[in-house]
Amino acid sequence: MLRKTLPLIFIVSLVVFASAQNQKLNASETALVEGSKQAILATGISGAYFKAHFKLLNVVDKPSDRRVMWQFSVNEHQAVVTDAIGYYTEGAKRVDTHSVSKALGQTSEIQRTLTRALALRIMKSCIGVFENPSVSYGPVDGRAELLLVASARTKGEKTKSESEKEREREREERDKRRATAAGTDVIESEEEERETYPILLGAVNLTTGKCTKGAALSSPFAQ
Repeated sequence: MLRKTLPLIFIVSLVVFASAQNQKLNASETALVEGSKQAILATGISGAYFKAHFKLLNVVDKPSDRRVMWQFSVNEHQAVVTDAIGYYTEGAKRVDTHSVSKALGQTSEIQRTLTRALALRIMKSCIGVFENPSVSYGPVDGRAELLLVASARTKGEKTKSESEKEREREREERDKRRATAAGTDVIESEEEERETYPILLGAVNLTTGKCTKGAALSSPFAQ
């Protein structure tokens, strides 16, 4: 249990450095890091695998924001794993909870992966020309998988035809003439014609080579 291991933290790892900041951690930050490490180990990997493939990136220890960020690396692939830390009370004690358990799912010790070049070729054959490829490490059907993800955007059909636009212009002109004759103000329509674009999403499993794709909708006004 986590609450049983916490007292040992201050003996074994008071000198831990955040690689991103090259800064020594204090006792509270060290406790968060060690607790996060134990939560990751509990998902299924060994201590030796963790030491070889996980590197501390950052630790945040604020009253409203406690989290530990790790870089997971295997072969030429890297992904960021974030562990948001909450807590619950058990009597007078506060027990930490770790989101990384759900963020990863059940882990296995990934050793062999596709090369990035091969994964990119599979992605192109799967969804066509794509953009923003990145690596993610998270659950697929409850098991942690290493994925190359990307999106391919294709221009869709315009939402309004030319004839529809012409009818709308004629209707607006009639409304303006009526409003002028009645001596009232003309309220301009604020609705803009928008074009929707289907976004094709692809995910290549970096251990099996399987590509899964799906779609979403966006517009030029989406952030």
